[in-house]
This record gives sequence, C-alpha cells and structure tokens, in this order.
Amino acid sequence: MLIEHIAIAKSFGRVNNYIINPSQELVAIGVTNILGPFLGAYPATGSFSRTAIKSKAGVRTPLAGVITAIVVLLAIYVLPPLFYWIPNASLSAVIIHAVGDLITPPNTVYRFWRVSPLEVIIFFVGVIVTVFSSIENGIYCTISISAAVLLYRVLKAKGRFLGQVNVYSVIGDHIIGDDFKQQEAFGDHSAPNNSGTFIDPRYIFIPIDHGDGSNPDIEVKNPYDGIFIYRFSEGFNYPNANHYLDHLTNYIFDHTRLTNPNSYPRPGDRPWNDPGPRHGKTADTHEDRPTLKAIILDFSSVNNVDITSVQQLIDVRNQLDRYAAPDVVDWHFACINNPWTKRALVSAGFGYPSEKHDIRHRWKPIFNVAEIGGSESAASVAEAIANANEKKTRQHTKDAQHVSTVNDVINNDGPGSSDNEVYKTGAIVTKRPHRAVVNSVNRPLFHIDLTSALQSAIANVEARQAFNANGGAGIGQLP
Repeated sequence: MLIEHIAIAKSFGRVNNYIINPSQELVAIGVTNILGPFLGAYPATGSFSRTAIKSKAGVRTPLAGVITAIVVLLAIYVLPPLFYWIPNASLSAVIIHAVGDLITPPNTVYRFWRVSPLEVIIFFVGVIVTVFSSIENGIYCTISISAAVLLYRVLKAKGRFLGQVNVYSVIGDHIIGDDFKQQEAFGDHSAPNNSGTFIDPRYIFIPIDHGDGSNPDIEVKNPYDGIFIYRFSEGFNYPNANHYLDHLTNYIFDHTRLTNPNSYPRPGDRPWNDPGPRHGKTADTHEDRPTLKAIILDFSSVNNVDITSVQQLIDVRNQLDRYAAPDVVDWHFACINNPWTKRALVSAGFGYPSEKHDIRHRWKPIFNVAEIGGSESAASVAEAIANANEKKTRQHTKDAQHVSTVNDVINNDGPGSSDNEVYKTGAIVTKRPHRAVVNSVNRPLFHIDLTSALQSAIANVEARQAFNANGGAGIGQLP
C-alpha cells in the first residue's frame, strides 16, 4: 500500500506540476494507521480512484479532504437509501473516466523507449503481471528485475582507455581563443590574429575506441608510447574492481612488451599460467611494442573506494612492476573528488614516487598553482599598474618619475625580490601576487586534471630516459 501510495502521489505530481516528499507521505500514513485502529478504522492509504476523481473535478488543495470526509459521513449515515439504486456500471464509468488521463499514452512510452529500452521492457512486465495476477506480484517483479539490472551494470562496469585529440572552439568560421575575444579564420593559420598571436589548439581526452559516441572519423592517438590513461565508468568498489583491473591489465599486456625478456632465468620462475614459448623456440619479444612506463587513472566518476578495491589495485601495481622490471611503473591519479579516497590511496602507497628504486634525484614534480584572491591577486596588481600609467600621463613633473617605473618594479624578478615584498611608488602601494598549490605538495602523483597528470608522466619518463642514457650522471637533479 505504501508503494502504491507513493506511485499515485508522484503521478499526480507530474500531472499537476508539483513535487512530493515521500518521507512526509510515509509519516502521515504511519500516524494515520497508528491512531486509526483506536477508532475502529482499518489500515488505509491514499485512494487511487478518489484522488483521480478529485483531480478531474479541479481540486487543488488538501482542504478538499475535509469536504470528502463530510460527504463520506453523509453517504454512510444519511444517504444509503438514495445511493442503493445507482448501478455499479455507472460508478465504474465515473472512475474509469477519471483515471483515463493517468494511463501512459503511446507517445510517452515511445519516448521512454528512446531513453532506456530496457526499462520499457521492465515496465511492460510489471503491467502484464499486474493485470493478470495482482499489484503485489507486479511490484515484486519490477523491483527484482530492476535490482538485477543495477547489479549487472555495477559488476560488469567497463572502463575506457583514453587518447588525446587537438581541438579548437569554433563559432561560425572563426576560432575562438581562451579569452573569447581573440579570433582568427578557421583553417587559416598563416597569419596571426588581431592581437598578433596564433590561437593554439587545446587538448581533450576521449576513448580510443570512440565508445562515447564521438565522431569515428576523428583520429585519437595515444599521447605517449608506454603511457596509458584509464577512466572508470561506474565507480570503483569491491563488486567491479576485479573486472576493471582485468580489463586494464589485459589491454596493457596486448599493447606493450616485457622490459626484460630474460626476466625468468629458470623455467620454474615463470608463473604457472604463463606457458611461455614452446620447447626449442624463442619467445616473441614484440619489439614493435613500447615498454610500460606509466598509468594514469581518471577518478572523476569514483566517489569512494573500499579495502577490497584498494588491495586489488596494490596487487595490480606489484604485478605490473614485475612486468616492467627493472623499471618502475608510475601511477598517476587525476580528478580525485573525495578526500577519503585520496587518504585510502595514500595509505596504500600511492601518490608519491615508488621507493623500490632510488629515483629521487631525477624526479620532476609538476604542480598546479593558482593565485590567491583578494588585494594580492593579479587583478589588483593590474589595477595598480593602470592607475600608475594614468598618473604618469597626467603629471609631467620630476615627482612622477617614480610612478613611471612601477611596471618595471612590479615585474622585477631579481635575486632580491620576494613574493611578500611591498613596492611603493608615489601614492601607489601594491604587492606581488601570491600563489598557492591546488593539490598537496607532498603527493606529486595526485593531479587536478588529466592534462597535468599527462604532463607530469611524460616529463618524468623523459627525465628517466635521459638519466639512463647518460649513465646516471645527475640528470634532472632537484634543488
């Protein structure tokens, strides 16, 4: 009865353009059914037929319930002889006419089919079971099928490997710059725009297999050999963690090669599920494939993680480290929205370079830095510069010489400059803009977006390659 009541209330809410609070409805029904038995009443909820008739009659407020109660009392105690001769067919016709507007029309069912065909099938299952069996059985069937579909989607969630595409923002036949003011003719990059600069493309990341419905004619390229970007689609928890990571590792094994083909000096060192080459034949080293260097995980759809998912991620990290030995795989994380997720990953050893190899001297941390607002922001500095220039044009005395050099003073980056230093020029007092790191400084592998994660991964892979090429002669040392 509760489910029927909520369904009726939501149906009329859609028809009459208002929203109900299901919790409030449950409280009202609960109080009614607790107090009702003391007066000889039986358990009841909102009446479907009576509600439909009221809606058809133009009722708009709950005050109609008082009138309905008075009419019911009169019908029970005063008017039974009069109502006795009304045919049941007439009463049924009134109810059928009232609820006719609540029946889903075919065009609405077709729109439902366009939105989700599977849910339309569940809808018809509920209708058929309800008509030929009972309302309860129809509710049980639809709830059971919906729960099974939900579990299947969570269990079989499949992430996607992303590639990089260079795009422009185009309006009409002109390309728009970042400030929405710079424009240049689309396809004509031989001449700069009005500001004297060219508008560079920006990078976006879309699935390599165009599984998101993007234009299949667009060429999506892997941003760097040996670096893979993987995006989760349905969260990352114990039901789907194994399915996600199996897809991740299988794809990596199919598109990379062992860093050291002789990593198994003895036959017994090879895992039991890796058959290796046949007797008398050499192993296929796949020299045309790159070695595994880094993995970037997009956590934009991950709200939280649990012990099982983190433990499986640790197991995959160890597995891929053995696969890439003697190198170490860098694990970068982008778009982490929940601090508890970040805390769980830090506890598992993610977020900073691996300690298996001493790579601190060649690690290049890349951070996202933003300006702190207020009086010390870039806008305030720009305003101070504008005021100084205006004052310079108005005054031609020697006292204005200090004001004329305000730009040089503010932009001075000499050894004695400091972010906290205050510059005074005439009546102008300004400060150098303060900047702060968006993410944690001690977690250089957590990034604010995929672009910064990819930049960090490429920079450190190339720094490691340069270090190895020079025999470890102090390439890329940090201060």
